[in-house]
Amino acid sequence: MVLEAVCTHLSCAPKFYPELGTTDFDAHWQGGFFVLSWIKFDLAGRVYSGVPAPTNLTVPPHYYETEDVLVIGKDEEVT
Repeated sequence: MVLEAVCTHLSCAPKFYPELGTTDFDAHWQGGFFVLSWIKFDLAGRVYSGVPAPTNLTVPPHYYETEDVLVIGKDEEVT
């Protein structure tokens, strides 16, 4: 998963909470990202409905240069 960790509401940095279960902010948390202004994103970076963030987390341009090297910030160049 490649996402920009910048909330689409006020550009805060969401914190990743991968564990499932009860949290301080959700009794039935399914894992994902949470911002202190009560904005939640699921594990795919999709924003929950009813929160002030207008859009999902951004997926930046990226590609795998090799099996072990991920290049972020540009698309794979076609030759």
